[in-house]
Amino acid sequence: MLKKSQKQERRGAELLGGTVNAGSGNGWVRKNDVRTPEYSVEYKVTGKKQYALKDAELQTAEKQALLDGREMLFGIQMDSGRTWIVMSEETFLTLNTKAFPDVDPDEVLSW
Repeated sequence: MLKKSQKQERRGAELLGGTVNAGSGNGWVRKNDVRTPEYSVEYKVTGKKQYALKDAELQTAEKQALLDGREMLFGIQMDSGRTWIVMSEETFLTLNTKAFPDVDPDEVLSW
């Protein structure tokens, strides 16, 4: 029987068109859980209603993604079963620019 974290990783890989990095937590290559052509995704699962997101976790996941030539995404699944994706502002703006090429990112950030 698969653990919740393994199910989450497999689901994420399928949804994003990527692969699960076997041994991501104990190996030295491809440290984040899922790898796609554009993203390296670190997933976390908790049975609680909250998750304490730490800067160090994000920094580590981002470093691993950048070493692999990818953008970092951080997926968190809480007790509701829903998964939330966290990304850097730079990644968000890149995605927004691709989706809305007529919008100037400098205007969005003018505030």
